[in-house]
This record gives sequence, structure tokens and C-alpha cells, in this order.
Amino acid sequence: MGKASFISSARRHAIAGLVMVSGLALAWREIPAWRKTSGQEAAVWNNIGGCGSSGGGAAAGAGKWVGRGVNGGLVDLEILNNETWGGDYFYSALASSFTLHSPAHPNYTLGLSMGLKFNTYEYEGYKAGEDITPRLARNTGGFGDMGFSFNRLFGNENEHSLGLSLSLPTGQHDIKRLHQKGQVTGNAYDDVRWANPFVQPGSGLYNLGLSYEWTKTKDWGLLVFGGSYTSAFAWDNMGCRDDLPANKSVDDRVLSCQAAAPSALTYKVWELKHQPWGDQDPKSWLDSYGVPGTGATGADGFSLYGYIGHKEEASTQNVGLTLSIPMAPTYYWEYGPAGLNDERVSTRIRTNDYTLKLSTGLEITNPNFPIFLSLGLPYKLNDIASRGRLVNPQNYIATMGVKGTFF
Repeated sequence: MGKASFISSARRHAIAGLVMVSGLALAWREIPAWRKTSGQEAAVWNNIGGCGSSGGGAAAGAGKWVGRGVNGGLVDLEILNNETWGGDYFYSALASSFTLHSPAHPNYTLGLSMGLKFNTYEYEGYKAGEDITPRLARNTGGFGDMGFSFNRLFGNENEHSLGLSLSLPTGQHDIKRLHQKGQVTGNAYDDVRWANPFVQPGSGLYNLGLSYEWTKTKDWGLLVFGGSYTSAFAWDNMGCRDDLPANKSVDDRVLSCQAAAPSALTYKVWELKHQPWGDQDPKSWLDSYGVPGTGATGADGFSLYGYIGHKEEASTQNVGLTLSIPMAPTYYWEYGPAGLNDERVSTRIRTNDYTLKLSTGLEITNPNFPIFLSLGLPYKLNDIASRGRLVNPQNYIATMGVKGTFF
């Protein structure tokens, strides 16, 4: 294929991919049935963006990058932009990852990842008789957690890949809502809850992951199957909560920790505590090990995925499935209306979503800077099982990325 023909073909693929993404965005805005998500329902954290342990950042976005990619340099750079739409939220995550190769050890790679996350979402204030404040839009954003990875290829054709990953809680995890109620005068804030863990740029957790992937190359394309397990640890740095007298209320402890703003980072790794499995402790913020109001009450996660890719001269198309299984629920605490003696009514929110994500992707092949486009639809299996029928996807995800190799 000549250069002009290649450029023309690449342009057609790019236009088709952008039309799909634009169409999805337009449909989300125009179809009212898609916008009936409750204000308290959160997006699937695994689908909002960031970098996966193995296979690049797209593993945590709409789909996985399946194609030729790039090779030949000492350092590979991958940049992915993940967009997540829901009924009352829009999440944008920009993930960048560097992969270091050594000519002396071609089967080993080291990786460094960092991301930016920006969220626009709505939520309702607590309900009271004098409440005159409608649903409000809020924005959060910032740098995410920093990740490191180590991968090894092995087998007769290097068809096996084994990876280790580590992430540090460098991203902000304790952004407040600061919902100013209509009846409050001056600059006082009546609702000082943290934003829920799904919109925080950081997790407040240390994560240690293990991943495996098997790739089988065919004349027409390739098959990719894999899985990963991520284990969550938190620094038990909750003196602001636990050292208060026993007669102090949950609200007193929340306000104490908000004022103290305890850090999730520490060099005292021996003080880290592994988040428990199952529907056991922690059952509330008071029992959790980690930083309050964030995903620090999250737990280990397990995922399995499978993809089929079809290769052509100018592109590689793929379809795939990803199953995500949390090992324990995620809890976060909501601030409620004033009760007797001006005490607040607290509400504990529990999420424990088993999700199956359907995805399709397209790599526009280029030896130096290939482009990746993908669309994903995650379904909550919990809802399907409880209702006995297929439900709408929890959200809609689009990914666009580029790779390059240098030095």
C-alpha cells in the first residue's frame, strides 16, 4: 500500500471512530431515558480511567489496546484520554505511562504511570422541610495516584506475560462537597461532606497488583486472555477519629478529621493494614482503616478479560469482555439533615458492583505514532440478577489514545 493510500485509509478509520464517539455523546445528551440515574449512584471506578497493571492504560478505560503498537525504542510513551458519561456525571481522565526497555534484557520492562482526572457531577443535598436548594453541579480534579510496574515475557513465542504493579496514594482523596444551602447566610457552609470516592482524583490507598496475560497470534489476528488481582492497603492514621472520647458523635469525628486532613502517604510501611475481604469489617467509616470519605474503605479487586483482534494492513479491530469482581463492598459516609439537638442524621452508602464491560476498539496502525479508539458499555450484574432482566449500562465510556517510542 502506498503512502497516499495509507493516509487515506487511516483518515477514513479516524473519521469513523470520531463519528462513533461524537454520536454517543450526542445521544447521551438527547435521550432522556439515559439520564435517569439517581444522584447517589456512582460510576464504576474501574471504568473511569487510569492505568492498568498490564496492557496499558486502556485496560482501565473503555477497552484494551490490542494491535501492533510501537517497538524499537528504549522508552515507550502511551497517552490515553478516557471519557465516562452517566446520567448526572461526566468524568475525564488523562493517563500517561512510560515503559522502559533494555536491549540486554528484551523480555523485561519497567513502567511508570501518572494520570489527571476531572469530574463534573450533580448531587442532591439532604432533604428537609425548609430545603430550597436544588440539585447542584460540582467539579473535582487533580493528579491521580502514581503507579509502577514490572513485566516479564516468557514462553516459546513470548506469548505469556507476568506483571507486578504498585501504586502510591499521591492523588488528592479528601475533596469536600461544600454545598451551601439556600437558608444559610454569609459564607457559612451547611453541608461539609467529602465528595464520594468515585470522583476523588486519588484513592487514599496503596495498591499491590499481580497480572497475567496470554496472547495467541493467528494469521488473521490474535487472541488475548488475562486477569489481574489488586490488593488494597491503607495507613491506619486515624487518631483524629479514634482518639476522641467515646461520647463524641460520628459528626464530631468527621469534622475533627476534616480539620486534621490526615495524609494517606507514609514511609512506615509496617503500619499499613490490608483491607479485609467479604462483607465483614469495615462495615462503616468508624471501622475502616483508611482515610475517611474516600475509596480507602475499598478492598481488593479481581478481573478477567478476553479480546479477539482482527489485523489488517492499516488497522487492527477488536472486541472484548472484562469482568470485574470486588472482594468486599466500598462504603462511604453521607452527611444528613439536622435532627434533635442539632445532631445530624448519618447515611452509610454501600456499593458492591460486579460489572461486565463490553468493548470494541480500533488501532489505526502507524509505525511511529499509532492511534487507538475504543467504546465501552459496563453492566452491573447485581442489577441484572436482582431484576431478572437486562438493564441499561451503568455508564458509557470512550477512549482515545496515542503511542510513541523514543531513544
